[in-house]
Amino acid sequence: MSAILAVLGTVVGAWIIINLIGALIVGTIAKAILPGKENVSWFMTIVIGFLGGIVGKIIFGLLGWSTGIFMGFIASICGAFILLIIYGMMMANKAKPTKP
Repeated sequence: MSAILAVLGTVVGAWIIINLIGALIVGTIAKAILPGKENVSWFMTIVIGFLGGIVGKIIFGLLGWSTGIFMGFIASICGAFILLIIYGMMMANKAKPTKP
């Protein structure tokens, strides 16, 4: 029984690491596509890449497009790009000084 739990723990740990690396790659590609200077940390890049994968696959699913391996990667980049634009707009509004 403990051998099964050890294998399961290894598989889950590997799955988490692979997803974090994938999210970093997706977020980095989305940042490279977006023109301009966005000051996004590596942690936020991973978060944007991970959430972008979810958003992109939902959008592609609603449109009836395939979300296999290749198209899922494209969907993830599109979703991350959308979230990066939203993040940039939020930071721009936050940076504007308010008048008293």
